[in-house]
Amino acid sequence: MSRNQMLTVLVLADVVTAFSTIGSEMFFGWTLPRELQEYTGPQNMAIFSGRALILLPLWALTVGSTLVAWVGLLNHWWFARRLYLAAWIAWSVLLLCSGPSVTTSLGSMFSTVEAVIGGAILGLVYFSDLSREFEPPEARVPATA
Repeated sequence: MSRNQMLTVLVLADVVTAFSTIGSEMFFGWTLPRELQEYTGPQNMAIFSGRALILLPLWALTVGSTLVAWVGLLNHWWFARRLYLAAWIAWSVLLLCSGPSVTTSLGSMFSTVEAVIGGAILGLVYFSDLSREFEPPEARVPATA
């Protein structure tokens, strides 16, 4: 398997696990104990609270940059690996600032697998021979006579 094929498989696996994490939380939230279901319910999410006004734009920026980074990685855009790394850093900051969270065991498993796949993608685009394809294009200066 070539490095390009490996990158394609990893990015597609990252997309699948990201959506699987969300889907498993939506569909299997009923498996949580009643107290935890109430903790994760919409009545505890104050949309106009001070913390939400900061976290919602950070969340939107993280999701948007991740989507663009996935497309960029598949197309070998020169800025895609930096954007993907920035999206992971933003996600880490978002998790840090969000406070305690409750997840199902399946959602936690998908989240862990997604993190492993993300690490493999970062390793591949920064530390393999594929990294040369993500270098910024050189500026060409016209020669003077």
